[in-house]
Amino acid sequence: MNIYLMAKYHRFPEMKVIARILETMGHHVTSRWIWGEHQASDAAIGTGTLGALEAHFAQEDIDNLLAAECCIGFSEPLRTPSRGGRFVELGMAIIAGKRIIVVGGAENVFHALPQIEHCTTVDLLYTLLGTA
Repeated sequence: MNIYLMAKYHRFPEMKVIARILETMGHHVTSRWIWGEHQASDAAIGTGTLGALEAHFAQEDIDNLLAAECCIGFSEPLRTPSRGGRFVELGMAIIAGKRIIVVGGAENVFHALPQIEHCTTVDLLYTLLGTA
């Protein structure tokens, strides 16, 4: 199955490990951002000076998400600061009718939608997905 991983950007090293495990299970991870090459400047985001590079990253993420059959989001503890890109991706996945799995706790009301599956741990995610 083609899978897109959604998480805070700083978690890309963890997502690489998860991607490799999923791929050994026969799945394909479409998320190119996890390889650490999509770092938008916090200063640029804070000042509204985003440019062509950031637009390229966003379009690549959209293309990767749409190429997936399943989108897996990794939530954060409540009240942590967040830029929120994964929430945009979650919305796109909902609208596109993708299979969605959230790993961790619910962060917003959209995580309560009946079509969203939940796993409390990565190990439970692996069990749920099994082999491709």
